Amino acid sequence: MSTVTISPTALALSSTLKTSVGCFSRNLSFFTVYNSNYLMTTRIRTSIGVFAMYTTSVSDPVEVCVKASITYPDKLGDCPFTQKVLLTLEEKHLPYGMKLVDLANKPEWFLEISPEGKVPVAKLHEKWIADSDVITKLLEEKYPDPSLEVPPEKASVGSKIFSTFIGFLKIKDPSDGTEQTLLTELTMFIDYIKENVRVAIPL
Repeated sequence: MSTVTISPTALALSSTLKTSVGCFSRNLSFFTVYNSNYLMTTRIRTSIGVFAMYTTSVSDPVEVCVKASITYPDKLGDCPFTQKVLLTLEEKHLPYGMKLVDLANKPEWFLEISPEGKVPVAKLHEKWIADSDVITKLLEEKYPDPSLEVPPEKASVGSKIFSTFIGFLKIKDPSDGTEQTLLTELTMFIDYIKENVRVAIPL
């Protein structure tokens, strides 16, 4: 087994990124109510000592099939595509229900609405829609406020971080420029966050 040592510079940038993004989680509290079919989520945001509850009619929540955790089947699993859809729903303050799906043992009802057996799948306009990009686009069209549309010139920001990081983990020659490429990608992403994301002050 090979061991990879991450340089202090890369670690520092990674820490900065976690701190920047972490501010969001410290200012959000999620209240989950369970029923027989869905995990219904409502959000209360805490910002600068002021409590504001976003209320939307829960009579018609968006249904989303999501990956269940392998370790804890009754919890949400690790699927970035699903998280993209859920974050979009959260930011638009829309009520939604999650149907947890065991992807290792896909039930028949799930295969009927998702023949390819992939998540996420969301019910919009009385139809089950697959593909996170398609789902988020439809949500943006149907619920334009607040707008989450990303300008084309900024759509690719951060898209190369994961692949670059994988390359960094596999480097054999420290001088091959891979580390610098990763640092450049992280720096660009951090700069984008600083310039474009308004973070609430933690309590």
